[in-house]
Amino acid sequence: MNIFPPPDQRLYPFRFYAEMRHLNPVAYDKRHNIWGVFCYSDIQNILGDYVTFSSAPQKLDSPSTETNKNSYAAAPFRRPSLLQSDPPYHRTLRGVIASAFTPMIIAKLEPHIENIAHDMLNKVIQKGSMDLIDDLAYPLPVTIIAELLGVPIEDRNLFRGWADRIVASSGQGESNTSNDHSTPKKFAQMIEEMDSYFSYIVEERTKNPHEDLITNLIKAQADGRHLYREEILTFCRLLLLAGHVTTVNLIGNTILSLMQNPNEFRLLQDDRTLIPSTIEETLRYRSPVQAVGRIATKDTELRGQKIQAGQRIIAWIGSANHDEAVFTDPERFDITRSKSYHHQVHVGFGNGIHFCLGAPLARLEGQVVLRVILQRLHDLRLDIGSIDKENKGGDLIPLQSVFFHGVTHLPLLFQRG
Repeated sequence: MNIFPPPDQRLYPFRFYAEMRHLNPVAYDKRHNIWGVFCYSDIQNILGDYVTFSSAPQKLDSPSTETNKNSYAAAPFRRPSLLQSDPPYHRTLRGVIASAFTPMIIAKLEPHIENIAHDMLNKVIQKGSMDLIDDLAYPLPVTIIAELLGVPIEDRNLFRGWADRIVASSGQGESNTSNDHSTPKKFAQMIEEMDSYFSYIVEERTKNPHEDLITNLIKAQADGRHLYREEILTFCRLLLLAGHVTTVNLIGNTILSLMQNPNEFRLLQDDRTLIPSTIEETLRYRSPVQAVGRIATKDTELRGQKIQAGQRIIAWIGSANHDEAVFTDPERFDITRSKSYHHQVHVGFGNGIHFCLGAPLARLEGQVVLRVILQRLHDLRLDIGSIDKENKGGDLIPLQSVFFHGVTHLPLLFQRG
């Protein structure tokens, strides 16, 4: 059984999710030896139980020996990271990175984020048109995360190239699990490029410490030791990519959802106190991350289905957030929904120990961008002509990934506010 949304439903996978929840809530893909889980309660349990459902691709020994240290350099796919590790290693590393995402640090960023958003709109506002992704949704979060890391903002086009390749390789449905060895090879080449780039910065920060996250990683200790160079490089990659890819999609998906639901957009224009709940509804309705993977550490059972130790599991977050057992009228984009539901009831940022560390920053960036757009852009609407020109099918082009949800471009027209 295919557990991936069909390619032609990538922009609107919700019908597929509903069918799977009703008919095959825990489904086995025999061809690829992988399980798909689609219901909210099951996914909450999976994400919350790291003992049974591990995030580590392989159960690695403690990286305290020289042999393991060298293996990280030789096999970058085996390097532990915040996303691909379990406690106690994960707990220590999360503590290191959390130092850059404290509520005080995030709150101080708000004026800076707003200034960046205004500067970016200044570049397009006279034209009366823009591509939201290229002109705002992409450059703003990558600028912020680059500043936190301490890497040159001028290199953000280089970062985007890496991010695009990550998205393209992070879930192509059946093709992603085929015997085509070119994708792993290209992915390894990209890792080498990023390692080379960050190695220079890590070396420079070792000699001349700055007030940035890379310096903090160099100083940090895990399990009573300093992080190895290869571990630091892995975290640099993770933070650069995870720190902005999902926020790009959050901003794009928010505006897309408002354009497709004009009544909700008018409601928001009349009551801007709904900005936070609009962001929360986007995280539910068009979750930037649609799925996460886990590995069963022991034989277990879900809804009568027996999952064997070592088998992979895909938890479909995008489906959980449309589960009618939890959300009333789930296929409706309702920006007032969080008035009746706690804003964290959705699993758009995950659950358990791997709950997204950057969630407060992503929320803040989304809210600030939406506020600035409402202030400065009037008569905002989709640029249908540009969409038709880009895609003769007359629809927006989705990201070529089943794990990340968003559009490649979002052309807009507007009047200057």
